[in-house]
Amino acid sequence: MNYTKLLDKVMNCESYVRFAIIVDSHGNKIESRLKEGTANFLPPQEMNESLKFALDSWKFRTKNAKFLGKNRYVVAVYDNVRRFTVPIDDEHLMLVTLDNKGGQKDMIERILSILEGDYTKSIFSGPQS
Repeated sequence: MNYTKLLDKVMNCESYVRFAIIVDSHGNKIESRLKEGTANFLPPQEMNESLKFALDSWKFRTKNAKFLGKNRYVVAVYDNVRRFTVPIDDEHLMLVTLDNKGGQKDMIERILSILEGDYTKSIFSGPQS
């Protein structure tokens, strides 16, 4: 998978996307993007800890998938941002931070559509007849 193109698409899919990062299952940063003119809220050390926590939480959720079903994504809502975590494949996660100004459902739907490769399909609309 071309992670550069993927992050470019995600960063450009909606004006409310602030930051996106792809990490592997060991927490190693593969690639990231920060919206021009935007500063990270977290200092580097806290960012690394936040990524580790997100990865560990994802692994825990994956372990419980046999009971709850496959985890599609997670949204954490903070005062300043919303963080959306989604798997790219079995070995990689993408974390995206979004401004609180935009429509959360619309942004998540666009990002999921990019990952599924169908930019016209609505993830939340249910089966098509």
